[in-house]
Amino acid sequence: MSIGMAVSAGANLGIGAAIGIAAVAGARVPASLRCTTLPNIGFVLFDFNPKELTFNRSSSTSTRSTAGRTNNNTTKTVPTGSKITIGGVIFEGWDTKLRCDTLLTWMSPDAGFLGQLLKTVAGLNLKTQPPELTFQWGPPMVGFMYSVKMTGCTIKYNRFTSAGIPVRAEVSMNLTEIPTLLGSLPQNPTSGGVIGRSRHVVGDGESLQSISMTTYGTPALWRKIAEVNGIQDPARVRPGTTVYLPNADELVNNKGGS
Repeated sequence: MSIGMAVSAGANLGIGAAIGIAAVAGARVPASLRCTTLPNIGFVLFDFNPKELTFNRSSSTSTRSTAGRTNNNTTKTVPTGSKITIGGVIFEGWDTKLRCDTLLTWMSPDAGFLGQLLKTVAGLNLKTQPPELTFQWGPPMVGFMYSVKMTGCTIKYNRFTSAGIPVRAEVSMNLTEIPTLLGSLPQNPTSGGVIGRSRHVVGDGESLQSISMTTYGTPALWRKIAEVNGIQDPARVRPGTTVYLPNADELVNNKGGS
């Protein structure tokens, strides 16, 4: 991770925590989208909170080679990021179009006006794909806080001044979740703290035994996976659950059975 990305991530988490504290304290904190990376830095507040949020997650099956093992091909179900649909967002006021234009800019890989200016003046091409955004509504751990990319945006302007300036718009957005630390916040906050552990989202048809087989080449380490995640009943681990996988040092003295 570059210094710029680290600073951006730290700033984003700081903003998220501050919003969460304000919400818990009883302040009215509207839903919002923000970007903390150049050249797309911006903050868009929703004047009226969304009427509805829809989450949809699917998974895909992939086959990978496991050289050196008896079974050289392993099939794994890989969950994808949630598809999030936000409907009924209302913008009001003289900055209505400015906020709508910001949303549209965040969908474009040309980095908007600032990106084009830097490219023209300094020859810098800072972005080749839409930027990472953060959608937040409420405190991170009990509300909504996701890293996302915007994949669709529909804007309906429905109120104007006599001069033709839009002062009200209804907006709906399609977002795709980017799996990051933010996505793991609602989970056990301590289970992933050990260096070297990787994170895995349980897919349809997966069990701790099958995850152990895919990751380590043997189903016998499922007990260790259950131990580090505080799982009391492995049979009740559901698709979409995040588990952390023990690192090599943790497995050295493991004597778990199948």
